[in-house]
Amino acid sequence: MDSKRTILSVDDSPINNKLIEAYFRREYNVISKESGQQALAWLETNIPDVVLLDIMMPVMDGIEVLERIQANERLREIPVIMVTAKTEMESIKATLSLGAQDYVKKPIDFTELQTKVLIAFQINEQKQEISKYKSYYDIHQGMIHAQRIQRSILPDAEHFRRLYPKSFIINLPKHVIGGDFYWIQQSYNKKSIGLFDCTGHGVPAAMLTIMGQMELHTLSQNGNEVNAEQIFSLLSRKFSKVLNTSADTYTQHDGMDGVFCSIYPQDNILEFVGAKRALVIIRENNTQLIVDNLDTEAKLSSSTHSLFEVSGDRNSIGKESEFVEFTTKKIKIHSGDRIFLYSDGITDQLGGDQQKRLKRKQFYEKLLEIQGKSINLQKSDIFNWLEKWKHSNEQTDDILMIGIEI
Repeated sequence: MDSKRTILSVDDSPINNKLIEAYFRREYNVISKESGQQALAWLETNIPDVVLLDIMMPVMDGIEVLERIQANERLREIPVIMVTAKTEMESIKATLSLGAQDYVKKPIDFTELQTKVLIAFQINEQKQEISKYKSYYDIHQGMIHAQRIQRSILPDAEHFRRLYPKSFIINLPKHVIGGDFYWIQQSYNKKSIGLFDCTGHGVPAAMLTIMGQMELHTLSQNGNEVNAEQIFSLLSRKFSKVLNTSADTYTQHDGMDGVFCSIYPQDNILEFVGAKRALVIIRENNTQLIVDNLDTEAKLSSSTHSLFEVSGDRNSIGKESEFVEFTTKKIKIHSGDRIFLYSDGITDQLGGDQQKRLKRKQFYEKLLEIQGKSINLQKSDIFNWLEKWKHSNEQTDDILMIGIEI
């Protein structure tokens, strides 16, 4: 018996359908239909595990197909992910209100699509499990809406790509909502990026992400620049003030770990501050890295590249660091350097033959191994490697990773 899950791809472009088939056919059964009528006819006798539905199609568009799916009691629980062009955001809002679970933009980032398909499977399994209990079901539906709100606060993907054209992001929350987030800012002479990992995961961590992002927004409003040497101390004082206004001491250890970098392209300088997180820099030709005017030895090297680990402070952002001044390090960078920011969800993940946590050295070795590829292509390699390592294990923690080429 075929145990593969089934994906129904509905797109009037045969090329798009073929691309989806080529990407997913090893893991899933992929059924392609080139019109809404063909898809609905197939659905009369079949139930897929997820539907990938193009919005703009002739005769019957994706919105009408979605409405018919939602009107059919037998089909309405099938997760539907809309596929949209950049100019169709009003249509996307309409489909989400009609019951679509998520969307991806064209041209399709297949690693992003695969992530959303996996999340769709996870959500559907949870819905089936808890649908017996109405109150829990309502809570779960609320969490799905909370996921959309949380994503909407993250930097816009197109803006991120304009700021860092040679880059990738892997964002895999453990649950529907997560505790990892990133933030960016640009001024006339520098670009800044921060990656943050809030205490725990799920709902409590997600609440902390909203706090963190709102405070970053406050600090940067009216054109104010956020500086590496101040940011973590300011956030620590804010977290301490907000989370400790009563006698309840349970929140005193809540906060964030993080990495923050300010890049000055004209000066070839990167300012780095870390809270229990390190920055990884990979450089071609095995040249040394200068940090605070001192040569730094590579952590690992291959025949073509060297990997450097720049450590952060041992304090987290929060009450424990209310009066701590975090250390800012100045790093001399070169064009072509690749920097990697990541949360500890990667190295906390259980897997492998011995069911152990992924070692940081293994992760670094994998990064070195794929440096022959452009950084934009490294995303799928890392994603698939992590999935292979995890195998059938539950995801241990939220995972967030960003790679950028200078």
